Amino acid sequence: MNLVIIEAIPLLLRAIRLAIESNPEYRVCCHAPNLQNLEHKILTLQPDILWLDATMPEVQNGSAFHAIHKQNPDLKILLFGLGETVPEIRKYFKLGVSGYLLKTADAEEIISALDCLESGESYLPESLNKAFASWLTNTVRKKKPDCKLTQREREILQLIVDEFTTCEIAKKLFIGQCTVETHRIKLIQKLGVRNVAGLVREAVQRQLYVG
Repeated sequence: MNLVIIEAIPLLLRAIRLAIESNPEYRVCCHAPNLQNLEHKILTLQPDILWLDATMPEVQNGSAFHAIHKQNPDLKILLFGLGETVPEIRKYFKLGVSGYLLKTADAEEIISALDCLESGESYLPESLNKAFASWLTNTVRKKKPDCKLTQREREILQLIVDEFTTCEIAKKLFIGQCTVETHRIKLIQKLGVRNVAGLVREAVQRQLYVG
């Protein structure tokens, strides 16, 4: 998986690159301190993931995303920010962002976030999960829940119903705990429930659970 990294702080840029390239599955094909010539970089390099500094004005006002998607509508965008409010993060996801990572993340969480994006899933850090889950719950009440679950979501739902803890699920599936929590939120969203008890009930009623 090839990445383009846009990060304004040189020291962070260096640390991010070292963390990413510690995993042989990922390669940084280009990095820059600003968005200058970004469209050309995307068109020329055709990266799989764009790592984007969320503190840049063009990102915060949303103007950067139109140009990005114009060059590559399937490009997965991972924002690297300071911890915006739920409405701000919601805005980013509506603009086509695939994940949001805090600037306090360690190397392990960085790879976990990239793994989520690589597998076609979204990513949020555990510290933002509760606040975002509340917004998702309020949103799904207004529309018919979507029950099209991915294979990984079905695996995690099965383990939740079987009373496995987040830590146990992570170890069993060889994924990070933050990744498990992100899947839990997506399940809550898709099934239109408020908590784990609701997930269990819906899993049984919709025959999503194999006992």
